[in-house]
Amino acid sequence: MLTILDEIDDFSNKVILYDILITLFSILGGALIFLLIFYAVRAPGKKLNKIFVSLGTLKGLSYASIVAAAGAPNAISSTTAKDGTPLKVCQWITTGYHIVLLFDPSDTCLGVSSEVSV
Repeated sequence: MLTILDEIDDFSNKVILYDILITLFSILGGALIFLLIFYAVRAPGKKLNKIFVSLGTLKGLSYASIVAAAGAPNAISSTTAKDGTPLKVCQWITTGYHIVLLFDPSDTCLGVSSEVSV
């Protein structure tokens, strides 16, 4: 014969078990969502990085050939070299990757000014 205390203990054990299961599912669900977002956010950057890597040495390539492979830059500005030569500064920016290339007046790439991959 069960006493009232036995029934309370049984109920308490069930509540504790349910709390543990809810906590575990919450942690696992949160970890899964984190991983999905982490990889989804970095995917565009990895793709753009692979394009630039596939081009090989960028110095000496034409602006047109780089744009044909990587698409148009997200930002274009200008600056001048130490000798006064005007330079075009082109930036390709995606989540997880950013590259800045310098071009001379004849649209020949002078090289990478900055590159960040996360």
